Parts: sequence; C-alpha cells; structure tokens
Amino acid sequence: MLKVLEGDLSRIEVPDLLTLLNMGRRTGVLSLERADQETKLFFREGRAVFANSTRDELRLGSMLVRLGKVEPEVLERVLARPKSPGRIGHALLAENVLSESELASFLKVQVSEVIFDTFAWRMGVFSFWDGVPPPATAVMLDMDLQNLLMEGVRRLDERHRVSEIFPDLEMAVEAVANPERVKHSVTLTPDEWKVFFLVDGRRSLSEICRLVGNPDELATLQILHNLVLAKFVAVAPPVPVPPGAAEAAAVDGRGTSRLQDGRPAALSAPVAVEFAAVVRPRPEDDTREIVTPKAVQYLGHVGKVTVSRLTLLVGDKETSFPLTRDTYTLGRHRNNDIVISDPKVSSFHARLDRSPEGFVLVDLKSRNGSYVNGQRIDSAQLSTGDEIRLGTARLAYKVDYISSS
Repeated sequence: MLKVLEGDLSRIEVPDLLTLLNMGRRTGVLSLERADQETKLFFREGRAVFANSTRDELRLGSMLVRLGKVEPEVLERVLARPKSPGRIGHALLAENVLSESELASFLKVQVSEVIFDTFAWRMGVFSFWDGVPPPATAVMLDMDLQNLLMEGVRRLDERHRVSEIFPDLEMAVEAVANPERVKHSVTLTPDEWKVFFLVDGRRSLSEICRLVGNPDELATLQILHNLVLAKFVAVAPPVPVPPGAAEAAAVDGRGTSRLQDGRPAALSAPVAVEFAAVVRPRPEDDTREIVTPKAVQYLGHVGKVTVSRLTLLVGDKETSFPLTRDTYTLGRHRNNDIVISDPKVSSFHARLDRSPEGFVLVDLKSRNGSYVNGQRIDSAQLSTGDEIRLGTARLAYKVDYISSS
C-alpha cells in the first residue's frame, strides 16, 4: 500500500481530484478527512466504484428510512440485534424487508450519495493510496465519471438552493390560496397538482416528499418552492406532537379517522366540514399562450364526476366515509388522513388519488403491501365493490353516482 497523493481540500475541489484519478486510470482508495467526518472513495482503473462514510445520514439504514423504504421502528429493531459491523443489509434481507435485487439497487444509490456529498467539501485533507481494492463483498457502482460528475454538480447546486429555502424539512406546509379557486382558475402540471393536494397544514416537507412517492426528493422540494413563490402555500414551524397523540380518539378535531389496536374502528365523516363558495371560472385569458404545455386546469381534463366513498367493514356493521377531496393518505402516522393503528401498517402506507374514473389506490412502498380484492398492488384503479386491505383493516370502495359528462 503506497500513498501517492495527498493535499488540502481548500486548494483543490473533489471533482477535480476524481478527474485526475480518472485520467491516470488509478486503482486504489481516496481518503477524505475533516473534523466531523471521514469518507473513502474506492477506484478501479479510474472509475469510482464504491464509497463509505462515517456520517450517519449517509449510512444505508438512514438512507432507506429517508426514502421511505424501511420503517424507523423496523430499522431500530434490526440495529438492536447482535450482528457483525456493516451487516445491516443482510439483517434486512433476513427480515424479508428487502429483496436481494432491491438491496443491491439501494446500495448503489448509497454509494452515489456518499460521493455526491464530498462535492461540497471545502475544508479537510485528502490522500490517495495506490492499489487498495474495495471490500470483496461490496456492491460496485458502474457509472461513467462524466455522468457522475454532472449529476453530482447538479445536486450540489440544488441542495444548496433548497437548504437556503427550507432550512428545516420538518416545517409544516399550509395552503394560503383557496383550493376551490385554484382548481377552477389555475393551471398546474400533474406533479404540481399531486403535491398541492397533499398540503393540509399538518404534514411536514419531508412527509410530503415521502407521500409523493418520487425517490428524487429534490424534485418535490422544487415543486413546493414554486408553490411558495406563487403564494399557493406557505411553510410554518413544525407541528408539535401533543402528549398521548397515539391514543387519541377515533376521530379528532382535524377530521382524522383512526383504527385502534390493530382492529378497524368506526370511520366517520370529519367533525368540521366547511365548503368554500363556488368559484366560477374566469373568461378565457392569455394563460395558454404563456404557461408550459404540461400545465392543465384541474377540472379541464375531467370529463365526468364520480361520487364515491369508503366503507369500513367491522363484522356485519358498515360505516361510510365520503371521499370528497382529491387525495387521501392512509397509514399509521398521525398526519395521515385515515390513521390505522396497526403494527402491520406502515407510517405512510398508501394514497388515494382522484382520477377521471373515480379513485386510484397507490401503495407507498409499504412494508407489508396494499391489497385490492386479495391481490397485492402497486397502484390500482378502483371499481365499486372493491375491497381494500391494509394490515388487518378492510375497507370497501363504493361508487354512488357517476355523471354522464
């Protein structure tokens, strides 16, 4: 093992180091150190193929929780068990939380995230040790260096901008524009509509990112930033968790329906229901000449109206919950629209989205899956009479009325 390069990161940037090692087709390990962190990048013939770091946020478990792939309590349980260092992936496989292909994919994402993190370093020291191979059991990243550098620089710019705009991702997001007026007079892209309808004044920035289901968190944060600039939504301090929130009543003052102790409890309509006055569309203006072609009016592409509801099944008793909004989330976390207190249900388990044909059930990469009529689904268009099962909760989807146009 021979040290062939060393220096100060205040005098050279990491992307330049990677380019230098690539040009020399070097094989070895680049060690980067600063007061609070040590990161190692392994190279094979000039390509960065593996990386690890002492920073907690870049560990595999933390990344999986952040992406919504593993529940925090599952990770805690796995970490609490005696194991060899660095074996969390094997433990998650043993728990059937991840498949081998999923684990391999996430490990490659983790490697790239570790590498991208170093692009922001402006202090510290580096050294390159020639001929040091990556760990024998490591999952290798196979990516052209130019593509890796371009993506890293892009993310560096976006992360810097996002950190200035949203210094705390636990900040809550609330709507400041009348949703009915927005639906009738504003054009947004489908992704912007999805994000806008998840804003309810309780969910945090990080929770909305998870519920959208896009693994690229920065893309969702950019949409939220655009909505803030357009004065559709605003951020507020994090919502405090009241003592004993987990044991709250079945329906609280926010209209949240709860299923307690793993057994379905009675669903009821929200306690407080307030309907905005009908907002009539404005005459045609120059919007179509200016906005992106992807942007559409919310009601402009809906040819018919479907009135539907969920029915909670508890033995022979049925309790209806009208679906009057455009999106609902279901899961164990208190910030869902329908909270299911069942250990088999993930914190953010599934989402119901209104579509021209009624509602679509979307699984949010839950641990135990979402089922429609006994079949596990990623997403499914619901038809009247379909049974939804999340954990031990069973809910029936029923359509009451469909307009002719």
